[in-house]
Amino acid sequence: MRLLYITSKPAYPALDGGCVAIQRFLGALLRGNHEITHLTFETHKHPFNQDKWPEEIKKSIDLQSVLIDTKIKPLCLFTKTISGVSYHLSRFRTAELNQKIKELIQSKSFDAIILDGLYSAACLDQIRLNSSSKVYIRTHNVEHEIWKALAQNSKPSGKSFLIRILAQALQKDEIKLLNSVDGIFSISPEDSKKFVQLGIKTPIVEIPVSIDQDENSTKTIHNHFFFIGGMDWAPNKEVAELLISVIFPRIKSKIPEALLTIAGSGTDQLIEGEGISCLGFVPDSMEFMRNSGTLLLPLQSGSGVRIKLLEAMSIGAPIVTTNMGKEGIACLDCMSVADSIDDFITEAIALNGNEELKEKYSKNSRLFIKKNYSPKQIANDLNESLR
Repeated sequence: MRLLYITSKPAYPALDGGCVAIQRFLGALLRGNHEITHLTFETHKHPFNQDKWPEEIKKSIDLQSVLIDTKIKPLCLFTKTISGVSYHLSRFRTAELNQKIKELIQSKSFDAIILDGLYSAACLDQIRLNSSSKVYIRTHNVEHEIWKALAQNSKPSGKSFLIRILAQALQKDEIKLLNSVDGIFSISPEDSKKFVQLGIKTPIVEIPVSIDQDENSTKTIHNHFFFIGGMDWAPNKEVAELLISVIFPRIKSKIPEALLTIAGSGTDQLIEGEGISCLGFVPDSMEFMRNSGTLLLPLQSGSGVRIKLLEAMSIGAPIVTTNMGKEGIACLDCMSVADSIDDFITEAIALNGNEELKEKYSKNSRLFIKKNYSPKQIANDLNESLR
């Protein structure tokens, strides 16, 4: 098939879990031997640099980009908010993007167009104006849920009120867009159920993120904890600040030798506490996770499956998270789960001192990933859905 694949950020370098999800989805498409034109948005947070892309991928696709200014503009934010328009999506609706879409569609005949993530769907109206091709959207989460949770977790203020208004506008736009495409590729059964509950009538097929089974398992490192995530995603920033200010200091009071390492783009700007190292972006996230001990993921807001958590499971890393962090991952006895801060700290300390439980989690996690996230099977399911 001749496909146009559109993403709201470049797949390379892998600055966050969204980039990894795009890499995995593009890999699944390439396994189907399609003729792929790939258009990626370029923003100040996610610049486009062809030198960062593997040569074998660049040779296999027609890779193109369009620059979009997504920096927050207070006046525009105010006017969009009071008019009930989604400011999140309006930032991506530009004349430059519309022109690029028009040029691509007029230059080639596509059998299908795939939008990766909600923000890439900002160009859907322009696509419909210029093409009769079927349009699918690959969803990473239920986007407006993230902002609703952030508003709920924030102290009452003008900012939390604004976030709540933005979330409501985003929900309205998200439902409209998802009902306007020909098919949805959902990341998990949980997200599919939420879409149905929201009144989405579009056919939904579940296509999980493919995860390679890593033969190199994590090293058991006593008293070492870690977190990895880009600070340009609000839920990750919320986690990092909670770890630094509340959770880890209390863990260290019980385990004086404890160390916490935080990695991910922007984390080098965080204020480090005692026993805490903030590395910033690391080029090999898997190698970092293999050598950093127990993953702490006290996620308080967000939606969809956490890619880094799946990758940590693929190497058998010990994990402590919340029910929200584990959302969409139906694996029994793979990690410790606690929602309150007190219980989370208790579980982290207990797992740190229990090598038998760590080994059990490691074995179960790796088997679960091998059974449910095989790149070959997911590629077959995806390409069958496109036919």
